[in-house]
Amino acid sequence: MIRILQLVSFLGLMSFLAACGGVTPPGGAQQQAAPTSTPIPTAPAVARPTYLVQRGDVQEILEFNGRWQPRDQTALSFPIAGTVRRVNVRRGDAVSAGQLLADYQIGSLEDQLASAKLDLETALANLETGDSSSVGTVADAEVALANAQLNLQKTKEGSPWPQVESARIALDNARQNLINAQRAFDEAISRPQQPASTTDQAYNALLSAQNQLRSAQASYDSAAQSFNNYKFSIASAENQVIQAQLNLEKARRGGADPQKQQAVRAAQLRVDQIQGNINQSSLYAPSAGEVLEVTIKPGDQVQAFATVITIGRPEPKEAVASIAIGDAQKLSIGLVGICQVLNRPETAVQCVVRRIPTSARDADQTTRVAASLEDLKLPTGQLIDIQMPLNVRRNVLWLPPAAVRTFQNRTFVVLQTPDGPRSADVTVGLRTTDRVEITAGVKEGDVVIGP
Repeated sequence: MIRILQLVSFLGLMSFLAACGGVTPPGGAQQQAAPTSTPIPTAPAVARPTYLVQRGDVQEILEFNGRWQPRDQTALSFPIAGTVRRVNVRRGDAVSAGQLLADYQIGSLEDQLASAKLDLETALANLETGDSSSVGTVADAEVALANAQLNLQKTKEGSPWPQVESARIALDNARQNLINAQRAFDEAISRPQQPASTTDQAYNALLSAQNQLRSAQASYDSAAQSFNNYKFSIASAENQVIQAQLNLEKARRGGADPQKQQAVRAAQLRVDQIQGNINQSSLYAPSAGEVLEVTIKPGDQVQAFATVITIGRPEPKEAVASIAIGDAQKLSIGLVGICQVLNRPETAVQCVVRRIPTSARDADQTTRVAASLEDLKLPTGQLIDIQMPLNVRRNVLWLPPAAVRTFQNRTFVVLQTPDGPRSADVTVGLRTTDRVEITAGVKEGDVVIGP
């Protein structure tokens, strides 16, 4: 009975396993094997960049462009408003002192002047009819006034300014010659192996340059004194004109109607004003030089005292840059940097900041940088690349900015160590676009894992 029960239990267990697919019942058909799952491949880990802690220089560089232009520039403007009639020059032209550069349309002014002169003649006729006995005296005063005006014009035409300009150029040349002679003498005495005659020759050249400078200085002082005398002569001639005008008014005043006198004065004042406007409608070059900029053309309406033409002496030249006032004030006069012709690194030379604008209210907002590029014979307006170091840290530890991490108030890096990655707090100094100074927290040669 027990054996029958054990057989029934065994057959029941086998039936259960067959239903689950675990075994094949005895004498039954082969059951299909259960499908197996396919594992999903895992993406390989992305390698993070690493950086080496290095020692070197960290520099904050201000880079900007300037144009190669004359150092000494003069901005020219009309003292009155008007409409441009002619512009006789364009950028790059060479001009001489006194050359007419541009003028206004003065047709309407000339018509106004003719009308004002007629009014003056009428007022004078009305005045003189009041007292026939004063006609001769008035005529004499008019002749005296005309002579005084001719004398003033003649005095103005005898300007010694060209001699002053020539003497100043000679003085500049003499100063440069003295610098060159001093440099040659210093070089000669620094080489004792050279013959004594070479040193003597350099010394004699130095003495000659000193004498030439004294002579050039004396010539310039004499020319300047002549120019001062010329200005005094003009003032004296102007006073003579004023005196002649007063005498004429006095002659006309004898027995005349006060209203007629007032009419004469008003008519004369209008004539003088219109004539002055005509004289101020032409723009002349104050000295020889090169036209750097022209901002007007025929037909333009121009405001009084607006800069319309800029001229400069051909030499010396320097890099003239227009940069933001905030950047300009990061520089300092005398700061030394590197200048080169744009896209020509072989022309790189040292250069020095000569001028910066002191405030946003300065009339001249340009930054000027002196560089020794004269030998290249660069054209006016050539672009110059300028690099000025604002802050420099020499021989310090540094990392690229991407290697330094910040979280909340913590600045740190992740170091690669034999035991695995380890974070380390660091202290940073000067930051630039490509380097960060590390003052504490790492040592030279450490490997830093990037984010």
